[in-house]
Amino acid sequence: MDAWSFHYDAIYNNPMIAVDAVLTVACGNPPETIRAIDKTVGQLVNFKGVDVATIGPSACVRVSELAEKGLAADDVDDGVLTLNGKDWTIISHEAIPAPTGEAGGELRLMLSEK
Repeated sequence: MDAWSFHYDAIYNNPMIAVDAVLTVACGNPPETIRAIDKTVGQLVNFKGVDVATIGPSACVRVSELAEKGLAADDVDDGVLTLNGKDWTIISHEAIPAPTGEAGGELRLMLSEK
């Protein structure tokens, strides 16, 4: 286990930062409980070297947790994320790699109210 795994473990295991969410993917797999960081208020996203304020909501999940459940990044699009009691449609995703690569990083899920 590398230092970045410890970093992400500490963040995603902290109940003040991440919460349990239910991910239902469009490909028909059964719903999976995953840890997610709620960013549904909007945030700054780096786009071509410039920080841009998002209008839409998002959430972050760990790529490694998706992989443990047999899911790839592309599997989440058009799925549903139930986060803090609210259902969201996942309209797209963006990789947020760790310094060790995408597999050790996060996936930002762009959401739309269901």
